[in-house]
Amino acid sequence: MNQPVTGPLSRRGTELLDDTTTDTIDRRPHQRAIDILEQAVAAGEPAAAALLARGYRERGQLIEAHELLAPLVAGGRTDLAGVLADVLADLDLADDAEQAYQVAIASNDGEAMNSFALFLAGQGRQAEAVVMFERAIAAGDVLAPADLARTYLRDLHDIAAAQAVAERYLSADAPTTYCALGEVYAELGRLDEAEHLLRTGIDLGAAQAHIDYARFLQHHRCDVDAAEREYRLAGDLHEPSWGYHLGAFLLEHGQDDEAAQVLELAAYWGDLDARGLLETEFEVVTDQA
Repeated sequence: MNQPVTGPLSRRGTELLDDTTTDTIDRRPHQRAIDILEQAVAAGEPAAAALLARGYRERGQLIEAHELLAPLVAGGRTDLAGVLADVLADLDLADDAEQAYQVAIASNDGEAMNSFALFLAGQGRQAEAVVMFERAIAAGDVLAPADLARTYLRDLHDIAAAQAVAERYLSADAPTTYCALGEVYAELGRLDEAEHLLRTGIDLGAAQAHIDYARFLQHHRCDVDAAEREYRLAGDLHEPSWGYHLGAFLLEHGQDDEAAQVLELAAYWGDLDARGLLETEFEVVTDQA
């Protein structure tokens, strides 16, 4: 799929969205990015809509993302259908999300196929999910092998199939496969091999490698201090869903005040799981927000 041309406003907005030198507490650069990308959309820069949708989602502004994307997809921007589908899924509009995923996968979008497979698994439709994961792998999506292995392991409880998939697709070009295989080996009791794989995933820059390693240390090594260190490193590196995982860990270990702070920050930055946990565990906090 050809990538839309990035104009000057879109480039500046991207720089601000990607700025990892700013602490996540400082919300100004991200808001500036949104302001600039809104101007870029108004100016007709082709790449701007996807970037603005990203900015909205990172702030948890799902309604704004939906209002931006829906008319564009309806008007023929099928390259945005996968992003729209993700937004609709986050809004719990399952039927609409599925329709949007179907539009996206019709253009052989491997990333959308993998997202659709995760959506199907979340709907309890594991057999359909497996087929879609296999299509995503064939289309070259680098996350699909690990997600398929984990679906076999966590949802279908088929550890042999999970091991076969993870070992078959183990590759430095798809670093999450190391973490997935590490999770499989941990379940098989092959802890030293599992730890080596997880640490390799960290070295290769897998998306949630520190979170995966933290869970291993917590549940298989029973090393709470080392697990906390890894969860905090995940936060420093802005790994996806770090706030939910660190917040849940802190709650489990009686650090409620810090857990609330972490979950509030993560919820602000669009972590829906963190928001749900915050609302469940800290009703008074959310009522006063």
